[in-house]
Amino acid sequence: MKKHTIIGTAGHIDHGKTAVIRALTGIDADRLKEEKERGITIDIGFAYWKDDVTILDVPGHEKFIRNMVAGVSTVDFFLLIIAADDGIMPQTIEHLDILNFFNIRDGIVILNKIDLVDQEWLSLVEDDVHNLLKKYHLENLTIVKVSAVSNDNIDNLRELIEQKIAEQTETESTQPFRLLVDRSFTIKGFGTVVTGTIISGNLKKGEDIEILPQGIKKKVRGLQAHGKDTDLVTIGDRAAVNLQAISKVEITRGDVLTHIDTLSNTNEFIGTLRTVSNFPVKIGNRSKVRVYVGTAERLGQLIWFENNKFLEEESEYHVRIKLEAPLAAARNDAFLIRLHSPLITLAGGRIVEVNPPKIHHKEDDWRTYFDTMVSNDYDKIIGTIITNRKLDAVSRVFLQQKMFEQDSIITKVIENLIKQKKVRSLKLKGLDHYVSETRFEQLVGNIEKYISEFHQKNPHLPGLNHQELFAGSGYSWVQPEIFDAAIKNLLNSKTLKLEQNFYSLSDFSIQVSKDIDLVQNEILKIIRETRFSPATGSEIVQKIEIPLNEVQSIINILVKNQKLVNISRDIFIDHAIWEELLFFIRKYFEKQNEMPVAPLKEFINTTRKYAIPILEYLDSQGYTVRAGDVRKKGHKL
Repeated sequence: MKKHTIIGTAGHIDHGKTAVIRALTGIDADRLKEEKERGITIDIGFAYWKDDVTILDVPGHEKFIRNMVAGVSTVDFFLLIIAADDGIMPQTIEHLDILNFFNIRDGIVILNKIDLVDQEWLSLVEDDVHNLLKKYHLENLTIVKVSAVSNDNIDNLRELIEQKIAEQTETESTQPFRLLVDRSFTIKGFGTVVTGTIISGNLKKGEDIEILPQGIKKKVRGLQAHGKDTDLVTIGDRAAVNLQAISKVEITRGDVLTHIDTLSNTNEFIGTLRTVSNFPVKIGNRSKVRVYVGTAERLGQLIWFENNKFLEEESEYHVRIKLEAPLAAARNDAFLIRLHSPLITLAGGRIVEVNPPKIHHKEDDWRTYFDTMVSNDYDKIIGTIITNRKLDAVSRVFLQQKMFEQDSIITKVIENLIKQKKVRSLKLKGLDHYVSETRFEQLVGNIEKYISEFHQKNPHLPGLNHQELFAGSGYSWVQPEIFDAAIKNLLNSKTLKLEQNFYSLSDFSIQVSKDIDLVQNEILKIIRETRFSPATGSEIVQKIEIPLNEVQSIINILVKNQKLVNISRDIFIDHAIWEELLFFIRKYFEKQNEMPVAPLKEFINTTRKYAIPILEYLDSQGYTVRAGDVRKKGHKL
């Protein structure tokens, strides 16, 4: 038997839902002043029939369908109440549609107000009800004829309900704690209290929780289950949660309570749905609709993947819903779609994935994707999620929120995928993250290919430094840790080598027109002889007759090997000559506090073309500090 049973009412306005509850329990579920004055149910009402049974009284008027949906989304079975004098009415059918969409298939049908009709009329209404139930494949449901006013057959109804309660079994779920908020109010001396049904997991007094979609984190001060204080509430309970330091206006119906970092907000989702049997208007693709998930209502845009220009009645669709404001929802949650205007129910279905990737509208693509995501194969689903993220690594928390599952289940799936070499684990900011092994191997291969092509175009260059490789490879959008992991993979496999901060293929060596050692010596000799008026690359080309790009490449190698000092873009000084200059400056400042430009110019004995860049380089490197027209000793000395 179920620990706690929640029964929901359904039916057209003024068919006696509240009266039947009053006859069964003695409780008037209409709690609002306006409900008393108007004689109709506007919001969800609650009647605690026993310690372990709650009856939800929902409104029947079409204007308050949103409140009906908020209540019915968590019930175990329903009481569909039809007035014998009216028979089947519009909200009778709409409520049955909603129950069907939320997969609530168990219940009792109550023909109320039998005291107002004769037997012949009652038989006709009963036939209509049988035909209606048959249409929804609910022909096995019991039909009970009662009068809530005269109490006719109420005892028999009560026995049937108690039998139905005894048949209920505990709901099983591996999902973390989640409570769908349907009321928020203040109790003097206690503060803000929210109520709702716990649809998964459990919550302990004193725990920290997160309120979504706001993302507010609060501590639980106190708990009640079905009106009684407790330290623990669990799946299936109607619970009241007293929250610390929050006002009732900060949390409202449609919000969700969860443990921190177990569920995320969604701005869009994909799902499967089935339409109702009658549309009074044509519904085009990308229509504006009202979306109901749990106790939340949002405006959104309905997009379907099938080729139909308009929605067809009693048909199944694969859809993407784009919401105007975020809500907290999870995979496999039921959802309802109503037209924005006029307010009519269109369809209902199940969420397949929250915050999905872009899905191509080519039928083979979207149908294959939906087939994977609706399955119960977690290895396949999580593998697909990671693969579709390309090289954007995801954390275990991201996957847990995506699937809304316990951490231990997600961890086991990831371990399986790593063992199968479908997923690779990487550290990002000290935390484990995951990428598709196939995507990672593609990155490794493309980096190798890029370096190989670079060598073919630039055989005279030693390779690429890290920044050149990162920027030029086409993967500058990839997280640096992933790019570095790919390079490390190539280094470990001996595919790449790293020499003087240049990455190159392991079997690569610089190719120039002449012997490289001979050319290096020739260039050094030319630059050394010209001291502080060094030859430029173009001038060197004229003397040794090799291409300019080869000269530039070898000069860069000489700079990396500290044979040359790179003063500016085209000025390079022999390292030994440069040390002579530094020795002169050090000796000068041993006796003087300031150095005018003249002594320096006299020592280097060069033109303004070279003198100014040399002075600026000395300043930039901290050997000297400019102070007006003189230099002072820099920290490097």
